[in-house]
Amino acid sequence: MNYSEVKKELKKEFENFLKPLGYKSKIDPQGCDFGKKTSNSLNRIGYGVANYIDEFNTGSYLKIEIKAIQKIEKKIFEGEYYETLSTGISDYFNELNYRYKIKTQEDIKEWGKIVRKFYEEYAVQFFEKYNSVDAIDKLLNENPTEKVIYLDNLGWRIITGLISAKLNQNPKYDELRAYYKSEVESKFQGYFMYEKCMKTINFLDNHSQEELLKIAETAA
Repeated sequence: MNYSEVKKELKKEFENFLKPLGYKSKIDPQGCDFGKKTSNSLNRIGYGVANYIDEFNTGSYLKIEIKAIQKIEKKIFEGEYYETLSTGISDYFNELNYRYKIKTQEDIKEWGKIVRKFYEEYAVQFFEKYNSVDAIDKLLNENPTEKVIYLDNLGWRIITGLISAKLNQNPKYDELRAYYKSEVESKFQGYFMYEKCMKTINFLDNHSQEELLKIAETAA
């Protein structure tokens, strides 16, 4: 099998069970992304595939984009945003850098079974559990000093944490703001995320929750 054949067959495997569930596919150079819109979010599942000498390696990821949070990010950063949360099949198997090896058509069929199980046992719960601003606020801000595996980029953790807290009228917002700002000052000086985080803090300082909700309700 060559690279294009493997990508084509992988896409078929994913489409066979995701299309009937309402997912739409979007091909990229390394693989394919499948998205499904809900009232609050865009849920995404996809894969990349790499070609090695006599085999192909693949994996699968999950991403949640909470619409309200991302509309505010786009407003702050002139169209730029970051997925709200992400995870993947490595977390499902609890195996760092998990890769599935493909050499034959049978391997692809077997991978299809694994991905279906991954979706049913892990993805569905992930998408349902974190499908609101309230859920994101709780996840990121109940214990702000603890790492969150679904958002391990500290800069975007701070940005998403503050936006979700203000949108959700978190009573500890001022406390969270002070903690996150101290993290920015101590860890991001001279780094490009310093400007992004401070821009977010300043934007939130100058907008009420009502104003944020209006931004979140506007058309994308």
